[in-house]
Amino acid sequence: MVTPLHIVRLARAMGALAALGVAVLTLGPFQGLEQVFGLNDKAAHVIAFYGLSIMAFVVAPTRRRTDLAIMVLGFGVLIEVAQGLTGRSASVTDLLADAAGVVAAVAPGMIERLRHHVRKNPYMSFAEIHHQDRRRRLAGAKGAFRPAPSRLPVGASRPGA
Repeated sequence: MVTPLHIVRLARAMGALAALGVAVLTLGPFQGLEQVFGLNDKAAHVIAFYGLSIMAFVVAPTRRRTDLAIMVLGFGVLIEVAQGLTGRSASVTDLLADAAGVVAAVAPGMIERLRHHVRKNPYMSFAEIHHQDRRRRLAGAKGAFRPAPSRLPVGASRPGA
């Protein structure tokens, strides 16, 4: 029986391979390879970082999308710095293309969240909505979000435990 956890585990393996592939393609002697697929350099960056962002969302379902987006963009910064150190050109425009891919992945979720707020709380300010956020109420002493433990039937054990 396939469960959501199986999909996340498979996605983690695929995500690691995808991140490694992007790093190899951007740091190796493969300049101009995107033209084989009919893309220019900036389009390749947008597509790669859109894919990495979507993969990050699947790989880490308990993390906030904006935090994951920042991490993926940080990966883009590291790649640009590494390119500068390996003799290839570090480019701010490549980083902006990376950011465009990340924004393209994050924007639909943000728009859907805004739609949710308009439907559920049309007259509340964002500060009031934030104050009522259940994650804040469930936070521990250090302020970190801790998801509620899953409830298993009495006598049941977790798979693999």
